[in-house]
Amino acid sequence: MPSRKTPSIHVLLGVLEALPPGQRLWVHGVGACLAPLLRGGDAVRVLRCGPGALERGDVALLRQGRKLVAQVVVSTRPWRTAPLLGGADAPGGVTLGRVVAVKRGRWVVPLPRPFRPALWMTQRTLAAVWARPGGRVVYRRVRDFFFSGWSRPFRRRLVGPLEVRLLRADDLDALLVFAGERLVVSTGFLRRQLRERWGLDASERRGAAAGAFDAEGRIRGFAWVDSYRQEALPLDGVWVRSLVVAPQARRMGVATRLLECLMAEARRQGEPRIQADVDDDNVASLHTFAGLGFRPAPPELTRRTNQAWDAAGRAKALVVLERELTP
Repeated sequence: MPSRKTPSIHVLLGVLEALPPGQRLWVHGVGACLAPLLRGGDAVRVLRCGPGALERGDVALLRQGRKLVAQVVVSTRPWRTAPLLGGADAPGGVTLGRVVAVKRGRWVVPLPRPFRPALWMTQRTLAAVWARPGGRVVYRRVRDFFFSGWSRPFRRRLVGPLEVRLLRADDLDALLVFAGERLVVSTGFLRRQLRERWGLDASERRGAAAGAFDAEGRIRGFAWVDSYRQEALPLDGVWVRSLVVAPQARRMGVATRLLECLMAEARRQGEPRIQADVDDDNVASLHTFAGLGFRPAPPELTRRTNQAWDAAGRAKALVVLERELTP
């Protein structure tokens, strides 16, 4: 399926900083600081301006190091911005402009300036609720309700068809956007893995990563397999190291398709079996693996895996699964 490639973050920064004040530009890859209003893969339209042109309740586009983030201006004296769900902004941000619209697929949502007080009050309210443990539980339950089976037909239309394939070297920007929103993995690690292991030609590839791409080139699901030996864990073979699907694409078979793609690649690389370690309370993932023929690993492997992760500081008990890969 064709996909529209977005320019790298380095190119975007150069274009934005060279743009004269008053000019506008659509920008992808601005993180998830405005979630749930804005997802990491959405586009924003930016009006180029400095901090003096912004007021409380505006949405500012900031450069923080080599990252772009969009945050709500919560104070101008002193100057402060914050994510929609609360938390302080990172120090040293350079203001590049004001976000005047958000684009999600075919939908464009304007952010007119008369709505500034409403957005500022929304940020204050959500931040106060999110700061309480009970508030996060309520948010997750509401989110799970809206992304359950009843909403699947609507979400299929919203997300559109997905192409599941192995990641290539030129998928780095899409991967970093997804990682910034969904993964607890450093960008340096992902860059290195894609450059040195996953993104190579078939004859040189070691391990593999797969993504579920929508028509806009955004990743909606991600999984990878590789050896734990590269991180000095005493576990042999290849393991499913991550399996993450965005809420909008859940219960659509995406996780199964990602695993099938990785199993085929592991088989091509000559691996006799593939293994997985799953939190014992992750019922959805356990069901997905069982549906693909994974079975409980021998007790000794389960013991060694939990022992290795305990030594690395992990607290949860793991269910260890394995599946033979027939030629």
